[in-house]
Amino acid sequence: MPQSTLRKFDYPQSLIKSYHHWHLLLRPDQPTLGSMVLVCKENVHQYSGISAEAANEQKHIIADIERVLKHRFDCHKVNYLMLMMVDPAVHFHVIPRYEFPIEFCGKEFTDSQWPQAPSLADQLQLDTILKAELLKTLKSDFAATEPADEAVSGKKYRRMYTSGCFDIFHQGHLNILRNTKALCDYLIVGVSTDELIIKSKGRPPIIPFEERISILEANRYVDEVIPQIDKDKQKVVDEYQIDAISVGSDWKGKYPEVSCEMVYFDYTPNVSSTVLKQKLNITPKEADK
Repeated sequence: MPQSTLRKFDYPQSLIKSYHHWHLLLRPDQPTLGSMVLVCKENVHQYSGISAEAANEQKHIIADIERVLKHRFDCHKVNYLMLMMVDPAVHFHVIPRYEFPIEFCGKEFTDSQWPQAPSLADQLQLDTILKAELLKTLKSDFAATEPADEAVSGKKYRRMYTSGCFDIFHQGHLNILRNTKALCDYLIVGVSTDELIIKSKGRPPIIPFEERISILEANRYVDEVIPQIDKDKQKVVDEYQIDAISVGSDWKGKYPEVSCEMVYFDYTPNVSSTVLKQKLNITPKEADK
């Protein structure tokens, strides 16, 4: 993945939605309200180098973007800027354009360059709370773009969530993903960032975040992978419209309270990341190196 470009735009904190071939991020600087960055996950530096699958998916993403921005802010046009001078990975700046002032969270915002070309040097004054609310709103809006086809599939849930470190992916992880997908139309998986693992376990993971998340993205049972940057499960439920969360049965009575349903699966016997690390003779001290 194009890590330097993603970091430039505050990934993973700025992630709105992760598609199969693209990340859609909230642009840290907002020349107009709702500005985003669309970054291709493929390691290419020319637009002609993206795969046919990525190009085809981009059409659907653009439709999502224009539908959400029209519905949420009644934007009049959307400008797509492809620069790739400072940041070489294939990416687009998505700049909604407004002929008239718009209101969000009780404040009014104008497109100062309308009807001229946008200026990326412009920056709306959004405080931390307002920017967080904008990110939350767009996450929820893009989550709603998924087709509600649960009636066709006959599965119990439309959208489910499960999460973990996935440090050394094993059969137990696969079983939980397979069993969860059997219950839902759309499975979202949260992968703990390196920073969260260090904070909670006091040591870094064996496998770095970029590799762990790419493994989950390639799994056929998984529809969307998101970074788990904290342990606020209710925030995930609200922002991604989750109907149920799946987790190992040892979490019964200990899992943080959430407003959705909980589904508990028994762990696969004698299979865990800890067991594998012991077999590989990887101790916490060695993992810290």
